[in-house]
Amino acid sequence: MKKNIKAVLFDVDDTLFDRKLAQQEVCKLIVKQLPGVFDAFDTERVQEEFLKSDQISTDMFNSGAPSEGLRDKRSRLFLQLLGIGENYVPAVTELYVRDYPLVNAAMDGAILVVKKLSQKFKVGVISNGFPDVQYRKLETMGLYDLFSCVVLSEVIGIRKPDTAIFQKAASLIHVEPAECLYVGDSYVNDVIGAKNAGMQACWLNPEFIKPQYENIKADFIISKLEELPQLLKK
Repeated sequence: MKKNIKAVLFDVDDTLFDRKLAQQEVCKLIVKQLPGVFDAFDTERVQEEFLKSDQISTDMFNSGAPSEGLRDKRSRLFLQLLGIGENYVPAVTELYVRDYPLVNAAMDGAILVVKKLSQKFKVGVISNGFPDVQYRKLETMGLYDLFSCVVLSEVIGIRKPDTAIFQKAASLIHVEPAECLYVGDSYVNDVIGAKNAGMQACWLNPEFIKPQYENIKADFIISKLEELPQLLKK
């Protein structure tokens, strides 16, 4: 383990919070709260089309699309894939924003790992995400008050992998980037972004995906968060 780690910073979605699980659960809630709208479809089909529409909108977001109106675009595409009228777009978006961050969907080990590391290191969050749901996810998991910083792209106007968002987090907690370990599941947004900002990077890679770029390597690769505390002891 490299020396002088003073802070461990985390991505949120699919690192601390199981986004796919939460979306599958919120789909069930949307179906229940809009009786009659989805009666022609089984739950699995509804979940499948929502996940498909979310992946498309997420790819748009990661490619630089403006966040304004993006959720309604996702809801519209979701309903189009099912052949349901667009007049339900506002209701689907509203229910999603209300219920999604309240689903108990912490990644395996996330809560215990963050709590354990917070006893020795400063811990924080750097996330590409919307504040109205990201803050509440952290609160739902009972982790929000442990973080020395929560830096969100849609609050400061900078998205990962831009180095400035990582450097902003380091400055907020008064440590140098080189003294930070950043943990995330995205090779481009998390590993490359953190490394280019001067941080050490830990890639959460449960599916053992091959890195996209060999010239920038993660300092560490883990398949589950529970491996992290042991790494930091070395």
